[in-house]
Order: sequence, then structure tokens, then C-alpha cells
Amino acid sequence: MRENPEIEKIKVKELNPHEAVIEENLLKVLNSLKTDKRLKKPVIVDRDTKIILDGHHRAEAFKVLGLRKIPCLLVDYSSERIGVRPHRNGNVSKEEVIEKGLSDKVFPPKTSKHEMDLDCEKFVDQSIADLKR
Repeated sequence: MRENPEIEKIKVKELNPHEAVIEENLLKVLNSLKTDKRLKKPVIVDRDTKIILDGHHRAEAFKVLGLRKIPCLLVDYSSERIGVRPHRNGNVSKEEVIEKGLSDKVFPPKTSKHEMDLDCEKFVDQSIADLKR
């Protein structure tokens, strides 16, 4: 099991969201990307399933902007060093996240919150122009 996350550019269409996005938050991310012209944080994705664990709004914004690839921090979701809890109320498990991510039916926005005991504070700070290539 590889514990060290790696950053790779992944095709946006290959990513599997497990939660819906909030339109207002998506507009904020789009505005930030258009204004700053930079992506500072990668999307956190399970290496094997390409399920988005963190960064649904960033991934959706790239899709809206017509950008094909996005920097992703690839992690091993089966690792005991990654946990999931409900963001607000209720219960959520890794199995449910995987099930939703691999289906066409996603959770409502902000259903899950992932906690990682890994070096996930990597920043990409890449210009949008560089990511268009």
C-alpha cells in the first residue's frame, strides 16, 4: 500500500464525484479561477477508483471552463489513515462513498467530510494557461 500521495494531472471526465455541488460555491470557484488565473489546491482523488474525496467544486469548475485535465492528489482510499464522517448530520461510510462515486446517483452537497492523516497539504499553484496545454 502506497501511503505517499502523488500529484498527477487527470482527465476531468475520468473523475467520479460522489457528491453534488452547490451552485453558489461553484460560481465562487469559477470567479476565483477567472480572476486569479491559478489553481492552488489539487483535487484529492482515490488512486484506484478516481472518486473525488475533496474538490468537487474545483473539478466541476474545470469542466465548465472546458479544461481537460486537473492536478489531482492521488491517495489510497483503503488506507486506515483516511476516514470519513458526516459533514452535518447522519452517517456515511467509505463503502457508501465508493458506491455513490461509481454510480450515477450522488449524495447531496456536503454530505461527507474526509479526514486524512497524510501529507495532503500539497499546493500546485499552477496557472490556468499552463493547464490548458
